[in-house]
Amino acid sequence: MAFDKTPVTPMREISWPGLTKFNTLILNVDKRDLGIQTTPLEFANQLFTPKQETHITVFGSSLGAQLQQQFTSRPGLELDVCQAFESTDWSYQKTTDLRHLVKISGSSTFQQVEESIIMLIKMEGMAVFYSKLKSLKMIADDYPLPPPHITLYTRNCDSGIGVRSDDELTALSRAHLKNFLKN
Repeated sequence: MAFDKTPVTPMREISWPGLTKFNTLILNVDKRDLGIQTTPLEFANQLFTPKQETHITVFGSSLGAQLQQQFTSRPGLELDVCQAFESTDWSYQKTTDLRHLVKISGSSTFQQVEESIIMLIKMEGMAVFYSKLKSLKMIADDYPLPPPHITLYTRNCDSGIGVRSDDELTALSRAHLKNFLKN
């Protein structure tokens, strides 16, 4: 993974934000620091919409729903997760590894093609936090670590495309983009 010449974005002391209404855990980031245009961008002869709300997804709704059930059945566990979250350094560094992701869903009679352009980031805190969840027996030891990334642009999927593992990232990636953003 190639690193941009930008410095590390500090995110050391973050309070537990709680789960979203979709049972996700996200870290909001400032889109102005990412070189995102304010108008749609053309790529591969298609228009992509700038992501309105930029964030790093720590975990998606499937894992979030599972954790929410555990919070209900195991009193005190949410406090343990809160402490694990708040003791993690969430600083990140942008990279030059941008990807065009494509997800096709639907039936043989109608297919929906969702696309996004993401930036992979270096974020050691993601692996640290997942290790803490494993030590708390919240997730299995073989639970995959999602690749830390930020969705920059989307097409037919305002919220982006969930990427739960490196294998899924490989399967969804259609192109590596070089010199795509102009900061």
